[in-house]
Amino acid sequence: MKNKSKTICILSGIAVMCILLCLFMAKLYKDKIKTVEVMIEQEHVKEEYLVIKGLEEDYELLFITDTHVIVQSEEEDAQIKENADSRYPGFCDATGVPAEEQFPYWMEYANERGVDAVLFGGDIIDYPSESNIAFLNENVSKLQMPYLYTLGNHDWTYPWEYMTEKAQTEYIPLLQPVIEDRGTIEVMDMGEFLVVSVDNSSNQVHPDALNAYLEVLQMGKPVIVLVHVPFMTQSVLGHAKEVWSSPVVIGGGNYGGIYPSEESAAFVEATTAKDSPVVAVLAGHVHFYDKDYIDGEKPVIQIVGNAGFVRSGIVLHITGDEIKEEDSE
Repeated sequence: MKNKSKTICILSGIAVMCILLCLFMAKLYKDKIKTVEVMIEQEHVKEEYLVIKGLEEDYELLFITDTHVIVQSEEEDAQIKENADSRYPGFCDATGVPAEEQFPYWMEYANERGVDAVLFGGDIIDYPSESNIAFLNENVSKLQMPYLYTLGNHDWTYPWEYMTEKAQTEYIPLLQPVIEDRGTIEVMDMGEFLVVSVDNSSNQVHPDALNAYLEVLQMGKPVIVLVHVPFMTQSVLGHAKEVWSSPVVIGGGNYGGIYPSEESAAFVEATTAKDSPVVAVLAGHVHFYDKDYIDGEKPVIQIVGNAGFVRSGIVLHITGDEIKEEDSE
């Protein structure tokens, strides 16, 4: 009888411990959710709406660009460490939180909101060091939905190897886990529409991407294009000239933009052709928000995302229904 009572006491103690552990874990989870909500608040997420006529379902895509994550590591060589020390303070939000600390919360935000896909607009890391790439791979692997990554000029270059042949042949392949092949063009099929990443990180549409892009436009589905460098619109060109005092958008060379290459000109012509299936272009690079139409036979809306390191992201709502006036504001 005494042994039975002892056993009951032990089991009761274990039960109490289990209950306390469950309560503790629940509190941790609640605190974690609260932390995510504080880190990524609604004011940091810009809601955009896009109508693609004929869609039977509604979709949400999270668009993040230009986070410029820098992971400082004592294991890097002296040149990389010196570069990290000089650039790290420049990629923090208004409260001083660096991009490295912010970025994981975007992955949690995407998972908790349950978006249909995440789109990365380039310059997610500030240079292709081993520590930066390991951090990137670790975090995107936590996403519970498909993602698409387009290269930015910083993803695959260092200041001392800026767009060199070495950078192209040695550093781009390091990003293989997040891009297919060399990342010149990738297609994500969402069922009712396509999202197409086109590499223009060298300030021109990659020559290897053009023919593949033209083939995608013949696939018979609406297309959303993901690039890094914006194409000229009156709005983005004027704003970029004020912010950067240098040509940072493709097009409008006579007005301060980048003179387009043959491939870039052909890309814009196909994108804005009368029968083009392209419904929108998403871009980054300039570190400010912008929204305007790329001129052509069929004007195409271009949405430029603000820099992610200021804790800014876009959720693109895609629907087959007409947008309510209050939604589009």
